[in-house]
Amino acid sequence: MTARRRLAAAAIVVCLASPGAAQTTSSLRGEASVLAVAVPSAPGPAGDRDGAVELRSRLFGDWRRSVGRISLRASGFVDGLVAERAGASSQAATWQPREITATYSSGVFDLSAGIGQVVWGTLDEVQPTDVVNPLDVSRYFLDGRAEARRSVGLVRARAYLPNGLAADLVYVPVFRRGTFDLLQPATSPFSLTPRETCVPGVGCVPVMTRDETPAARWRHGQGGGRVSATAGRVDLSVMAWRGFESLPVYSAATPGPNGLTLLGTHPRTAVVGVDAETVLGAWGLRAEAAWHLRDTLQALDRVAAVPGRSVEAGLGVDRRTGDYRVSFSALLMERRARQAGGVRIDGRDVQLVSAVDRSFAAETRRVRVFAVYNPQDDSAFVRGTASWSPHDGAWFDTSVGWLRGTSTDTLSRLADRDFVSVRLTVSF
Repeated sequence: MTARRRLAAAAIVVCLASPGAAQTTSSLRGEASVLAVAVPSAPGPAGDRDGAVELRSRLFGDWRRSVGRISLRASGFVDGLVAERAGASSQAATWQPREITATYSSGVFDLSAGIGQVVWGTLDEVQPTDVVNPLDVSRYFLDGRAEARRSVGLVRARAYLPNGLAADLVYVPVFRRGTFDLLQPATSPFSLTPRETCVPGVGCVPVMTRDETPAARWRHGQGGGRVSATAGRVDLSVMAWRGFESLPVYSAATPGPNGLTLLGTHPRTAVVGVDAETVLGAWGLRAEAAWHLRDTLQALDRVAAVPGRSVEAGLGVDRRTGDYRVSFSALLMERRARQAGGVRIDGRDVQLVSAVDRSFAAETRRVRVFAVYNPQDDSAFVRGTASWSPHDGAWFDTSVGWLRGTSTDTLSRLADRDFVSVRLTVSF
């Protein structure tokens, strides 16, 4: 063997043995679940209480592969529905990506592109700065915020700078709206879309909605960033975002021969925010605030979209003691119209959010109670969940949800949607 060939062979061996050499790892996992939900007092199309019984199924898959500095991930789910809603049978199916991304990591810089989720904020369940991903309202009430986020197409760049600084930049080229339910939202018991309007002395007429979403154009892109730092024992972040309202705001009503048609639009929004967290002894302390410099509010006394400003600010604490974890947050939401014109809006809300989790029997039993209370509107939502794992990879969950309220806030408008659910989940 010549000296040149020996040198080349030695170089190949060194590269293959080097810790920096490209290594390939991959994994695949899946999950199947069946969820039965009963909403005894869900409203029907004529305002009666027909109730709803649903059987929801989900098949989820998650594939990951890493080759050197490149990471690939493809995950998503297929949902199915068989239900009796509003006195009629319903069947539906849909598939949704959870994450389909390619990521390059250099150690101090990450660049991702594809479909995914971005989680900003520190408070539990009610993060004011968590604005990148729209929500599925039904999943929020049944499972919580983590399951309710809808993935969006994005390009994301993250830089890890000296002295604990980190920057996160996100661009979303195509708008994706929030939804009340992925499976037939028009008849969902958790939908707040109006189905009829009634005038005293005149009667009730059916209401239809027409949703105008921003077209997929360069000027309709959404984007923002978040910068994080650590000072002493405090983690601090500031963010800014410019995008669109994820749920429609109704701005016009057109009468027709078959009823009334409401036009739903998604106006521009601009948000700046800050969050912080630290640890004091056994307690975790959190704070978060978001200022909506450009906001659009829904009028309560007419069909109108009202330009305005709003602020959401909250404080939270949590503590783990043995098998228990307890958390509590208080969130204030203040909304104001830009111009005084006698339009009635939902000006202020206060939400008190608490959760208690306990696991026992070698992590095969779990109990969680989650509660939201609005003292100003005297509205509340409580969800209790008990979980049991008969063997590895299988969980049996049962939940009870209770809502109350007589005002105009979201919880009050869903006050007749008490529910009970049972779920079986198998992982493989």
